[in-house]
Amino acid sequence: MNRRSTIKNILAAGGLGIIAGDLGAVSLLRNNFYQNSGPSPLYLFTKVLQWLPLEDVPQAVKDMGLDGVDLPVRKNGFFDIPDIKSKLPVIMGQSEKLGLSTPILTTDMNINRFGEMEEFLKIISGEGIKHYRMGYLSFSSHNIIEELSKMNSTMKNAAELHEKHGVTGHYQNHAGSRIGGSVWEIYHLLEGINPDHIGVQFDLRHAAVEGYRSYENIFYLISDQIRSYDLKDFKWGNPSGKGDTPINVPLGEGNVDFKFLLQNPQFKSKKIPKILHVEYDLGGAEHGNKKPSVGKEKIFSSIQKDVQFYSKTMST
Repeated sequence: MNRRSTIKNILAAGGLGIIAGDLGAVSLLRNNFYQNSGPSPLYLFTKVLQWLPLEDVPQAVKDMGLDGVDLPVRKNGFFDIPDIKSKLPVIMGQSEKLGLSTPILTTDMNINRFGEMEEFLKIISGEGIKHYRMGYLSFSSHNIIEELSKMNSTMKNAAELHEKHGVTGHYQNHAGSRIGGSVWEIYHLLEGINPDHIGVQFDLRHAAVEGYRSYENIFYLISDQIRSYDLKDFKWGNPSGKGDTPINVPLGEGNVDFKFLLQNPQFKSKKIPKILHVEYDLGGAEHGNKKPSVGKEKIFSSIQKDVQFYSKTMST
């Protein structure tokens, strides 16, 4: 399916009132609009808005002062990969109509699904998608370097498919035992691969959790491979009484030094997406709950507060 062939139909449907969801919720934003003035494009990872109808998401993102939609397309997301052909055009059409940046997808697609990868890339590139986050990989043994070497070989084959279809895959560093908990693992996983084909989605929050005082070293290790940045914050706490654990908090209330990202000049590039993740307690909305226990106004105002912090902090 070609994106351009679907836009007119979608916009026409919208004009007839067919695309109509929780517009009352979205209109709550209009009296408190705030435009980001920090490095753009600033996207919202819209897991936190999965309680909204899909067609209302781009308008909500725009009204909260962000530049684009990062859409969960996976199990427990807005929809899963098999539904891309029917549902992605809605987001593409609304984003284009509103002047937003081309959406990004967050998916479960990875080299464990290599047989499905080319068809997936063909579909999303046909719709105009240029960037997506890949699914996480796990170790199956304690032979860490050996496994990474084998995966690297398959990743190189995957990179060739990405080059063919003009799409960049992003692999995120994420604290924990999966591949990428340590950024060194991603370095070996993607060694010798052009980052314009498969690069790194760098998450400073997770790097700080796993790297503690050495996260600066691993940032510079893979800085040339970074093709997107995640923005979130945390503080150390002991809620269970069983030892310190990272607790997600609004931007600026935790330990993450966001200004550190400005050390890399490419952070300000308009070609590099900056993606706001809202993962602190919002009544389940932060986990993608479709029926969060807090009100819509609280969710919207919390996101806008993060946008304001980012704008103020990263533009100075």
